[in-house]
Amino acid sequence: MPDPAEVAREALESVTADPVRAAGLAVRARDAARAAGDPAAESTAHRALGLAARERGDAPAALRHLRDAVRAGRRAGGEDVAARARMSLALVLAEAGRPTRALSEIDAAAPHLSGLDAARLHMQRALILDRLGHLDVAMAGYTAAVRELEAAGDRLWLARALTNRGVLHVYRASTGPARADLLAARDLYDELGQRLAVAQVEHNLGFAAARAGDLLAAIHWYDRADEYLRVHGRAPLALIGRCELFLHARLLPEALAAAKEAAAVARGGRMMLYEAQARLMHARVALAAGDLAAARAEAEAARRSFRRQRLPAWAALARYVAIRSGAGGLRAARAVAADLAAAGWPAPALDARLHAAGLAAGRPGAAAELPEVLVATRRGPAEQRARAWHAAALLRDAEGDTAGARRALRAGIRVLDDYQAALGATELRSLAGGYADGLVTTGMRLALRGGRPRSVLWWAERRRAVALRLPPTRAPDDPELAADLDRLRLIAARDGGGSGRELRAVEERIRHRVWRASGDRPDAAHPAHLAERLAERLGDRALVELAEVDGVLHAVALSAAGAALRCLGPAAPVLAESAALRFALRRLLLRGGTAATRRAAEASARHAASRLDGLVFAPLRDALAGADGLVLVPSGALHATPWPMTATCRGRPLVVAPSATGWLTAASAPRPAGHTVLAAGPGLEQAEPEVLRLRPTHPGATVLLGAAATAGAVRAALDGARLAHLAAHGVFRADNPMFSHVTLADGPFTVYDLERLTRAPSTVVLSCCDLGLSAVHPGEELMGLTAALLGLGTTTVLAAVLPARDAAAHELMAALHRGLAAGAHPAEALAAARSGLDGDPTAAAFGCYGS
Repeated sequence: MPDPAEVAREALESVTADPVRAAGLAVRARDAARAAGDPAAESTAHRALGLAARERGDAPAALRHLRDAVRAGRRAGGEDVAARARMSLALVLAEAGRPTRALSEIDAAAPHLSGLDAARLHMQRALILDRLGHLDVAMAGYTAAVRELEAAGDRLWLARALTNRGVLHVYRASTGPARADLLAARDLYDELGQRLAVAQVEHNLGFAAARAGDLLAAIHWYDRADEYLRVHGRAPLALIGRCELFLHARLLPEALAAAKEAAAVARGGRMMLYEAQARLMHARVALAAGDLAAARAEAEAARRSFRRQRLPAWAALARYVAIRSGAGGLRAARAVAADLAAAGWPAPALDARLHAAGLAAGRPGAAAELPEVLVATRRGPAEQRARAWHAAALLRDAEGDTAGARRALRAGIRVLDDYQAALGATELRSLAGGYADGLVTTGMRLALRGGRPRSVLWWAERRRAVALRLPPTRAPDDPELAADLDRLRLIAARDGGGSGRELRAVEERIRHRVWRASGDRPDAAHPAHLAERLAERLGDRALVELAEVDGVLHAVALSAAGAALRCLGPAAPVLAESAALRFALRRLLLRGGTAATRRAAEASARHAASRLDGLVFAPLRDALAGADGLVLVPSGALHATPWPMTATCRGRPLVVAPSATGWLTAASAPRPAGHTVLAAGPGLEQAEPEVLRLRPTHPGATVLLGAAATAGAVRAALDGARLAHLAAHGVFRADNPMFSHVTLADGPFTVYDLERLTRAPSTVVLSCCDLGLSAVHPGEELMGLTAALLGLGTTTVLAAVLPARDAAAHELMAALHRGLAAGAHPAEALAAARSGLDGDPTAAAFGCYGS
């Protein structure tokens, strides 16, 4: 057996390289040291065991071994060995929620250490003071330790000091110094072969990027760290960091899951500090999701825990989240902002001041808040700058400066437009639209107060599918992404399209790979003079845009008769009738039940359609008089309404568009030349006969049937097509719309596959159930197969928002394609095809989306 002291030292130095190996070495060294009567080596071995247990998130085991290390060190006859053990014990005590006891251990060790050991002690003391909220003293301690450790050539402890100082810079909103320290620490750990420590610093670099609002850099660093951590175990702090990333990306279900897991892991390891931080993250996620009761409960629980641990800065932050959740008013918001500023946390303090400014709007003296709010518009993450502009707008409007309020709102929108455009992933772009919700709602209120239809339309368009109007998203040219998509098809085919653990893991890899993509250019501009340009393009058609504000539905109508604005009343009855209509039609289309229940469903469908027509279109009769076709831009869940069932829409060419701006862009595009694609997937009795029936209508079309209709072949054929028809089983994934798909010969053909196209097909017909559906996220952002095609540049998608009867759909498709082949525009061809179905509800299932 080698010298136990040497093995113990090796174990100690290996903890942040490989905690499992370090623990194994430490056990051997401890046993050998006991046998040899070497308490100093035994103390070092217990330190290694304690720190390895810390890396595993087991605070009780860590504390037990480190106390044993102190006792063995005292038996060694010199207090210096015990003092080194006290330094490690202090670290774990702080994380276990006992920072004052940790500081006592540091104070007990200090008289017995000198030279390099004293420099290490300075770093540990700074860390404890950091946790206690003494940030200025902690920063000075870190800086002194960096100098001393660098002079002594102690690269491992220098990396630790740089890491801790870098994280403190993050909390103090010093992005540049934080990044410099963390990159330097990462390089040192990498040179020393400390793989776990490298992953931890990469995690901190992701945290720094997320706090600075650089979402793509945060994704890059978190993904790099997770290559190691997902294999060797994610500690609570890593899970909290991932929660921060998901929250900034507005991936709220993922953020909530990470926060809950972090709290559970920390609770299991009795790491009170991290459990409280995880509960605070849970509160922030709940607040973003609008669950104020959960946000308040979690924030208050976190606050109580931080106060027990004597961590005033963290307690103030938890109090702020509770206030945002409704647990306090203006006075409380101002007080907590002062507390956060005094604690040395400028970014949360600024955020709290913005919240206070919004609450102060309309009160005497509120204008005094404006200078500080305007300063906040010039620095910080995009979301915070946009909130500052929103607060400025509220203050200006309260002072009677409506024009200034509008300018502030437009400035905030420009900040978020640039942020959204910089993201390359459709999912992240769409979710980022939620940040604009408050700005747009205030803009809509101002526009409605003015009663000008064109102004209301302009503001309604600001919340409409901005992600779809950006330069098209293209999936990264990544062989690993292509391999994962193929793997997804293989698993789905093997498991019958199930949702097992392996399939979910592949889906998560695909999502993460695509998130890394960056946008082409920051351009989300809306056309100048939107209403005028729409009127020019509409011709004899009318456009109706619906917008919900504060639970009330409004409509703007544009036609040859001019522009009209109508208040349609509460949105709830309209949503209820839409849901009732969908439910009744689904019962009819699925052919279940008795003759009596079918008659009841028919009556229910007629009643709901009549009520919808009366609630939505009756107030617009004069504005729609004389219009031939209709362009409808719904809001929220109304995108899924089978509008052709209403009297106003029945029999006329109808286009349902995600936004008026998007419709204008598509309608202005030239009708391209190109080839036609007809493809049929497996598992549908009518699919191949449908394609074979259409083939004579389109001579020279590329036809893909049976085993030839693979994802690769269909994707290649779709590229640049003038017209594409996919007769295949379709699935809309409400849990993750980006995995909505049609089933081809080798498995699912998803949104991610579509994003690998170089040129989107111009017109796409999806003759399968439910693929006209899209998930609607805050900011009226849409995700799904139809929305993805429109975002890629497809002009028109013809798809169903309900199941369809096979025979009726077969006839509808044949008539539709005859019209398309004769040169009719898609909405006209679909309207003519519907008229031949003699009232079959399948006619209402299909819609024309886009232009």
